[in-house]
Amino acid sequence: MKSGLTKSIPLELGETVAKRWYVDSCLPQVFETVSEWRQKTGLHGVILHEDDARPHTAKTVNEFLAENRVEPYQNPPYSPDLSPCDIFLFAKLKNQLRGIRLDDAMLNALEQAIDSLTKADFKNCFDD
Repeated sequence: MKSGLTKSIPLELGETVAKRWYVDSCLPQVFETVSEWRQKTGLHGVILHEDDARPHTAKTVNEFLAENRVEPYQNPPYSPDLSPCDIFLFAKLKNQLRGIRLDDAMLNALEQAIDSLTKADFKNCFDD
């Protein structure tokens, strides 16, 4: 079982999360990282935990997931209380990044903040 964040993929300046970006850029990078991780651990199967945002639920995304034998685990609609990102992650990262301008320094700081997250951080969001 992966304990924490698998991969972070920043958007280019002016780019938004859309189904094409999600299928063409984001998911392939995530799956490459998961594949490398699986080779090290010997575990199989992937469950992808997403919210119900439009890019996550688009037909092309579901087709891509099916082709890659990935089981989507989606929250019930309008249930941010079930998403670890909404429960603690965004606020925690926002506090660590306060006052940093959005440029290379910001991306480096974001990567460091994400890398600092532990298995306990994710577990605690459900225990609190």
